[in-house]
Amino acid sequence: MISVGRILEGAFGVFREHFTAVAIWAGIYFACNMAMVLAMQPMLSAAANPALSQDPAAAVSAMGSMSLLGFLTAIVGVVLYTASMRSVLRPDAGGIAFLRLGMDELRTLGLFLLFLFVGVVLFFAASLITGLFIGGLATSSESMVLTVILSLLVGLVVFGALLFLTVRFSLAFPLTLHRQAFAIGEAWRLSRGHFWKLFGAALVVTLIGFVLSIAINLVAAGGYFADVLAAMNDPEASVRVAERQAAAIGSFNTMMILQSIGGAAVAAVWLALSGGSVASAARLLVDDEFNDAEDVFG
Repeated sequence: MISVGRILEGAFGVFREHFTAVAIWAGIYFACNMAMVLAMQPMLSAAANPALSQDPAAAVSAMGSMSLLGFLTAIVGVVLYTASMRSVLRPDAGGIAFLRLGMDELRTLGLFLLFLFVGVVLFFAASLITGLFIGGLATSSESMVLTVILSLLVGLVVFGALLFLTVRFSLAFPLTLHRQAFAIGEAWRLSRGHFWKLFGAALVVTLIGFVLSIAINLVAAGGYFADVLAAMNDPEASVRVAERQAAAIGSFNTMMILQSIGGAAVAAVWLALSGGSVASAARLLVDDEFNDAEDVFG
């Protein structure tokens, strides 16, 4: 029987059963993060130094490196997400942290690209329709308050529709991994009647990731905010704080490394919980195909 509690139990089971794998995912993400920081360093240094910022060749070179690394980081993210789902769907798969490079990862990447394309198209279509509606409403209505209220309602309806589709199709990823073939239609069919359970689990995972990200950013930028508050009534001190922050952004320092470590830990937690939750939900819905379906929940 599927429920929010059982989905989350399976997701947290990834930590309980495969903590070493989660730590390896964090290490891989940290390495990618460091590579991105090093690629960004010339551009950030140029932005902090007016003399260097006038060199277009350096900016183009830095942008090229960042774009390539961004693409590679996205590929790594797909591989790690697939490994997270594999740890639930195929706990006996073995290998190093359930990592593979094969058709499973290629199909997952294809799904991400497909949903990204469809999402962008739907977003722009919804934005166009909403803009036309609001424009017509603003022209015909004499009440600004009514226009604002109806605009907010339309925006909420559009957001709700996109959220509904996202949740209903979220099982496409673990089912595609399980079937070793695209399972978009099956995801829609199996999620019917389970929207609120899937949404509840996704909301908990999202809130956990959000809170952890906020905590890491506050710790990393806490000293900067304290300096800003202390210099609020002193224009010269505010300038010095801004200069120190610009210099820190363009340099490779201990705080940057610690922030990257924290970010990698948060990313690994999110990967384990998000991939583990959708895989657990899919496994519960097709548990008749798993002789040991209860093993994933301890």
